[in-house]
Formats: sequence, C-alpha cells, structure tokens
Amino acid sequence: MVLSVLTVISHSEQLAKETVAKTEKFIVETLNIDASTLQSKQLSARALDYYFDTEDLDSVRDLVKSQCLKQDYDLVIQPVSTRQNKKLFIFDMDSTLIYQEVIELIAAYAGIEDRVAEITNRAMNGELDFNESLRERVGLLRGINSSTIWKELEDKIEITNGVRPLTTALHKLGCIMGVCSGGFIPLAEHIKNQLGLDYAYANRLGTDENNILNGETIGEIVNGDKKAELLLEIARRHNIQPRDAVAIGDGANDLKMMSVAGFGIAWNAKPKVQLQAPACLNTESLLDVLYIMGHTEEEINKLIE
Repeated sequence: MVLSVLTVISHSEQLAKETVAKTEKFIVETLNIDASTLQSKQLSARALDYYFDTEDLDSVRDLVKSQCLKQDYDLVIQPVSTRQNKKLFIFDMDSTLIYQEVIELIAAYAGIEDRVAEITNRAMNGELDFNESLRERVGLLRGINSSTIWKELEDKIEITNGVRPLTTALHKLGCIMGVCSGGFIPLAEHIKNQLGLDYAYANRLGTDENNILNGETIGEIVNGDKKAELLLEIARRHNIQPRDAVAIGDGANDLKMMSVAGFGIAWNAKPKVQLQAPACLNTESLLDVLYIMGHTEEEINKLIE
C-alpha cells in the first residue's frame, strides 16, 4: 500500500461545496476508499488535500485524470513520500513560461503566422513529428531580417501568470531550474536571465552574413528526446535523482521529459497531452504548482516575499 495525497485545486477563487462533495464521492465510490479512513487538510480557499492508501497508484491516477478533465477544478495524485522532495524543475518555454509561441511571433514579420500556427498546433498535439514540423516552420521564415528581431521580441513576450513568484519560491526551496525549449536560444536565454534560472537550452536559427534567416536550424534539434536527455543530464550534474525532478510543459514534445522525471505536469495543455501526462494543471497561475507540492497559502506567501 502507498500513502497517497489527492489535491483538489479550483480554477476559481474558492472551492465550491459541490466540488468537494463530488470529489469525496469519487474517492469513496470510484476509488473504493473507506470514508472512515479518509483524512483531509485545507491548503487554501482554493486547494484541499485528501490522504488515503492506494494499492495501484498508476490505475488510480488514470481514474483521477478521467474524473477532472473538462471540469472547473484539477485533481492531482502522488505519493506522500516524494511530494516535497522535488529538487529539479525543467520547464518548457512557449505556452508554458510565456504565453506566446515565439516562432509565430517571428512569422508575423513575414505575414505567415497563420500558416506557422497551424503546423505548431498539430505538432504540439502530437499529430506531426516535431523535427519535421520544425524544419517546415523554420523554412517558412527564410528571408526575414533578424538584425533587431530578438530585442523586439523581448519586449513582446509575456511571462505567464504566477511564473515569477513560483521561481522565487523554488529558489528559496533550493531547487535547480532550467528551460528546455523547442523554440530559440536568444529568448530562452532572456527568460533564463529574467527568472534567474540555472539552465537554458533551445534551438538556433541559421542566418547569412547579413543576418537574414536562411530557413535552417544550426546543430542538434531540441525535440522531445533531447529535452528528456537534458533533464537527466542536469540531474546527474547536481546529483539529483530523476525521481526528484519535475517536468512542466504543454505539448506532445514535453511528454518524454515528463516520463523520465519523477513527476510531470501538463500546463493548460493540448487534450492529447493531458490524457498522457502524469498530472494536469489548468488554472490561471503556475504558482499553483506549490499546492501540488503541499504548501499552504500561508507558507506560499512567505516563500514569495
């Protein structure tokens, strides 16, 4: 038996009584947990923990996911023993640490953002091979002058709500953090510096002698396999066990790094990604990751000061 914790996180400012009642009914009737053994702890007005023993956590996780998808709350289950041992966080960048997809912002300079966005959406939903989709999208960027583009994009990108306080809190908790992006290194480095992350990895765009994009990438592509490889490499570098690592992203190319990490979180992800990810978070703030780690509102407020 594994002592597990199921965290309920509301998408609104307060957990509705109906949500609590529905969750407790689900735990008792679907997960077959004896109601008399169920223990709970309030983390905030929006988040609540339930503790109980499980025999097959993987099967329970599948049931939990099917219960909360398309609801106005999230359910996240994990072993109590590893909940607060999380020491390494690897984030995707586009649509995770920032709201935008950078390649679409670049494509806007040539008026082809709709064509690029369509390919991006299919790739992030796992309908296209990432390498092929990247080559196709980057090829469409050929001819764009990149002389001032990165500085201009730094002013356009918007960091996702909750990211700054989350990284502040994780710093205080002594966590190592990195961004592994299928996007591009100039902005990944910018985000790394903005948030004080330890690592930034992303793709590089080729240019000619006049800084005109040549429609190609330089070096190894940071795809799903590479993201997983980088997570494990960073863990080894800091003597962190993979089970104590967390991967957070929104696309199909993030699933591999979620699978090698001890814990994975699909952040407002594509539907197919949510079905395969270990956990899903569909709220308006990435700061809610701290609820998943078991912190109360009072503790969170102290961590983000």
